Amino acid sequence: MVEIKNPLYDSAAVSTQSIHADAHLRVTADISAPISVTTTFDYAKDSVDGYNYGPDQRYTYSRDTTPVVAKTEAALSTLTEGFAVLYGSGLSAALAVLIEHRPKKIALGKCYFGIRNVIQQYQQLVGCVQVVGIDCAFDGVDLVWIESPINPSGEVLDLCGYALRAHAAGALLVVDATLAPPPLSYPFRQGADIVVHSATKYLGGHCDLLAGVVVTKSAASVASLHQTRSTLGLGAGSLESWLLLRSLRTLSLRVVQQSRTAARLVALLESHRRAACATACHHPSAAELSLGRRIAAIHHASLQFSSCSGAAQSTCGFDVAKQHPNGFGAVFSVRFASKTQALFVARHLKLHRFATSLGGVESLVDWRHGWDASADPTLLRVSVGLESYDDLANDWKQALLALDTSEAAAAKL
Repeated sequence: MVEIKNPLYDSAAVSTQSIHADAHLRVTADISAPISVTTTFDYAKDSVDGYNYGPDQRYTYSRDTTPVVAKTEAALSTLTEGFAVLYGSGLSAALAVLIEHRPKKIALGKCYFGIRNVIQQYQQLVGCVQVVGIDCAFDGVDLVWIESPINPSGEVLDLCGYALRAHAAGALLVVDATLAPPPLSYPFRQGADIVVHSATKYLGGHCDLLAGVVVTKSAASVASLHQTRSTLGLGAGSLESWLLLRSLRTLSLRVVQQSRTAARLVALLESHRRAACATACHHPSAAELSLGRRIAAIHHASLQFSSCSGAAQSTCGFDVAKQHPNGFGAVFSVRFASKTQALFVARHLKLHRFATSLGGVESLVDWRHGWDASADPTLLRVSVGLESYDDLANDWKQALLALDTSEAAAAKL
């Protein structure tokens, strides 16, 4: 079977990789990759083990793989600088990592609650699996699982630091990089051993597919992951794989633009918050108070960068910008003074859809406490889409002013 990853494009720009990294698997004259809907394939005429799809490819049953899955994995492998295996969801990808490496002691950082649920299921199935925090000593830990950027804050962790700690303890480092896909982050460069993505989010980018990806540094581990995927039926369907491949063609254009807009929105909202704070040198105007006094805090990697630049860099402990040289993720969080205020703003934003998930072309705002009881009820998670910055900024302005008017009216009752 032809190698899935084509080294010819390893040094190409991300935009070029997204379009051409699977070209070596093309058999038909189609410009857009065709969708394989068949579940089974004719054997080769001369041998059941022979190539039956072009001169160097072989497919037998869709639970194993299909031409469109192979193309998608080829593109993902080049984009992520590793060897990618595609799954039916991000959570099934996470389960595949646990099955493959069978850890007995896991150090787990802040993460999406679904990952915690998968690990709990793994504990019930395997037994005698201990889970500790990432701030604990890594004695006996064989798998360190961190999320960077963190959901829902959008803040990033020191991947090099955790890689050093994990490897010193003889553990593998797994990085969930869902919120910062290429070209925003490349965790293998900071020492990660395994990278996972919920491809439903930015890799898919259109809120119309479910998929997950496990990326390893070794081609040798792909065969084992493929075998387990086939045995447990964890693979992605043909339509989902094709939708993902279509989405990868515009990955860099989408993600870089979303990153830039998010950083500008974060800066705007943070400026509103600061302008509403009285100091010895500043007395907020009525307009400044109307926009900013109910914003308790903004969380995003760009604010980590601001606080860690120059002389203050030692307080952060690592170079945030170096880890994300092409921009930060497009998810950030806003905390308000109360749950009621958070929900009011979520319901009065007009261009930000009030819905869960993230990474799509539409801007979304989510009240995470509704899904995860451990989440702060005053917090909104914001996923920035591809709308105009000016329009999104105005949307926040009208929602914050509506909150101010509503509370002023309530105070008069």
